[in-house]
Amino acid sequence: MRNFTIYTVAALMLTVASCKCNNEKAEEKAIELDSTQTAQSIVEEDSVMVFDNMNDPWITENFKTRGFTWSGFKLISFWVEDSTAKRSANLTPDFFTRYASVLKWSPDSAYVLDIGSYGGVIVKDTTGKSIIAKGEPDTEVSVIYPKENQKARVLFAGPSLHVVNATWADTSQVAMITTLDTASNGAKQDTILWMIDVKENFYRKYKWH
Repeated sequence: MRNFTIYTVAALMLTVASCKCNNEKAEEKAIELDSTQTAQSIVEEDSVMVFDNMNDPWITENFKTRGFTWSGFKLISFWVEDSTAKRSANLTPDFFTRYASVLKWSPDSAYVLDIGSYGGVIVKDTTGKSIIAKGEPDTEVSVIYPKENQKARVLFAGPSLHVVNATWADTSQVAMITTLDTASNGAKQDTILWMIDVKENFYRKYKWH
């Protein structure tokens, strides 16, 4: 009787362990499936936002003339930042005029995406026109809140990252193209498309392949 009881308990333990293992695998699969579905939904929504108006000069300049198509971009990561710390912008009265070429105003003027004033130095080109030269090796992209005279960092990277251009997809979401020098790619650069919701702090990162 004792042996029967031991064997019975052992069998029950194996059954429970097996069920637990199967449940964990099923849960992992469900999470993976949910993540895949979420990613697919994100890609579809971003596709509509970015390519909704194919006559947009920004699309023509940064995609058509460069040979980029939406199908060539793969979503590699997406996340939500817990919070974005605001700080005083300390803007000079002529800031928006001096750095106009690297400032992207949202359609409702609630935000300004700053893609190049960080460490920027204003110099004259060969024609005498004022241009912004990169004075810092690092790159910072920030969002300015003009009504509050505050700003918040959106992206900070070393000298390997270069911001090509950016535009607002709607009143709170911005599309930005960057290139990244990577040692693994040799002399080639990775082209990255960022979709950032500055209101919800939701980031999506696409890579051209």
